[in-house]
Amino acid sequence: MKSFKIVVTGPFNSGKTTLVKTLCELSMTTERPLAREEERRKKPSTTVGMDFGVIDLGDGYYVRIFGTPGQRRFSFIWHILAKSMHGYILMVDSADESSILEAQEMLDEFRSIYPNTPFIVAANKQDLEGALSPEDVKIAMSLGDEVYVVPSIAKDHESAWNVLRTLLEIILERTKV
Repeated sequence: MKSFKIVVTGPFNSGKTTLVKTLCELSMTTERPLAREEERRKKPSTTVGMDFGVIDLGDGYYVRIFGTPGQRRFSFIWHILAKSMHGYILMVDSADESSILEAQEMLDEFRSIYPNTPFIVAANKQDLEGALSPEDVKIAMSLGDEVYVVPSIAKDHESAWNVLRTLLEIILERTKV
């Protein structure tokens, strides 16, 4: 049996929990009501611990997927969950400029601490009016050509699987598993 540990991280309300739920088709989240009124208007609850699921890829391959909280006050959890990860997905709400800016800061932090860990950026909420294209997200985040920015609609099964598949292909290419 071969298991991959994947972390899904990104700013508040970028779609991390939705991606994990869509991929795993289960609801194993730790949530509680938000404390801040502004955040409550955006989203009625938030992940404060982690989202978790296991995906059976067949042929003895599994993905253990961990979703982080998006708020910086829970950033200590990011690094606990990132320990021994094989790769990570940075979710970005491509319809929210502040999410893109915050995602850039998070990516800078992850790349400095985990410089050799494969990752992709998921330009989420592509179904919303005003969402930046993956190419525009790449430009806005000043990402190089080596970084994959994948279009995403986290609540769509096919789109979610495309995000995960893209990262797994990068991991497998680097590790030659």
